[in-house]
Amino acid sequence: MRLAALLFAPAILMAQPSTSHHGVRLPGSFFAGNRARLLAELRKLGPGTVAVVKSMPEQARNGDSTHLYRQDSDFYYLTGVEEQEAVAILDADSDQPYRLLVRARNASREAYDGPRLGTEGALKAGADHAESFPGAEQSLKSAVQRARRVMLICNFDDDFRRKVIDWVLPQGSDNNHATYQRTLLDGRNLIGEMRLIKQPVEVEMLQRAVDVSIAGHLAAMRATARAVNEGEVAGAFEGTTRGLGARFLGYDTIAGAGRNSCILHYPFNDQVLEKGAVFLMDAGAEVGYYTADITRTWPVSGSFSKEQRALYDLVLKAQDAAIAVCRPGRKHHEGYDLAMRILSDGLVDLGILKGDKAEVYKGGTWSRFTLHGISHWLGLDVHDTGSYHREPGAKGGQRLLEPGMVLTVEPGLYIPKDAKEVDAKWLGIGVRLEDDILITPEGHRNLSEKLPRKPEAVEAIVKEGLRAKK
Repeated sequence: MRLAALLFAPAILMAQPSTSHHGVRLPGSFFAGNRARLLAELRKLGPGTVAVVKSMPEQARNGDSTHLYRQDSDFYYLTGVEEQEAVAILDADSDQPYRLLVRARNASREAYDGPRLGTEGALKAGADHAESFPGAEQSLKSAVQRARRVMLICNFDDDFRRKVIDWVLPQGSDNNHATYQRTLLDGRNLIGEMRLIKQPVEVEMLQRAVDVSIAGHLAAMRATARAVNEGEVAGAFEGTTRGLGARFLGYDTIAGAGRNSCILHYPFNDQVLEKGAVFLMDAGAEVGYYTADITRTWPVSGSFSKEQRALYDLVLKAQDAAIAVCRPGRKHHEGYDLAMRILSDGLVDLGILKGDKAEVYKGGTWSRFTLHGISHWLGLDVHDTGSYHREPGAKGGQRLLEPGMVLTVEPGLYIPKDAKEVDAKWLGIGVRLEDDILITPEGHRNLSEKLPRKPEAVEAIVKEGLRAKK
């Protein structure tokens, strides 16, 4: 049975208080099911096939400080283990197909850094067999060297990747074993395709992340009235979502006013708010390792100017059209094509672009104001895994949408301050609207629909903050 057929049955997450998302995680059965699916794929490749999956290494921040640790998404998807320096070995030929290699317990370090799994914890986490380093290094090497095919799933640990390559394909002549052929396989595409179709518990977790993010966006909108700096607005989002249980953000918050709203991945969030400007916030909270990705644009003053409203309405029209074609059997690129034609024609209507609409669209001059594609997969990563069947250079793919896929829809228009050929009244206005869409058997569900998009509703939320300020 295809997974999509099971997607919309009831699912149960680990019990949590209804008002809290702190510490929520998916059940162990989810990770065990993912391993079973991968083991089934390994068996198809023939005897002697082993998958080796590596955790995320720690990342230095500065001095002797490291970034807050967040597990590699592929490793987490297969194990549920959140600990660094871990290796999973999946061997379909073994009566203990899931081996987990972890750090040894160390009372001194655990007093500083917190408890470690150790072998006992690894077994409780679902492993059939567990060993600890440094002794486990030899077991890992032996497993790799005995295998005929090694499927490596390693995203960020280059030292580990090179080590496995050297074990599978050692440098120099191999005169004594020339008939024993080893093959090294990249397993990331396989895991990516597994992750693309979301299971019911994943959809529930994504909805939690979206709901927390909606609360953060509403807090940010209301905070704008009393804010002097972009950072205060960003802080309202981040403080609200952390308080509701989002230990991580899915990505660094983008919170820019005025000219900064036209910078696609604006990184600073620390400039004084421009009176009469628009404020663009692209921000998503991560709950239980799954992230939302939502963008809203609103007027700092509480009311859009005539020009701001015209661009906002145009982007909203494009987004509505693109969301409408999010349904099974439609191609991923269709929403992009629809949205870009609407934006191109609208820019001609507003006088920002000049000429015949068909010729302007064909010539692509609109692209300097749209900047980006309008959709990507969403899940454990903000730009989640899975192929788009994309043609070289294309903004959207030929992939047919299927139930269980989750994707963003996010058209935008950006009129930078240095666009000299454009009337000054349009300059410094950036508008983007982004929502998170689940493909269902009947069509789609907008997971973020509770966060208003209609301009009048957005203005009303900002004005709530203005009234509270008085």
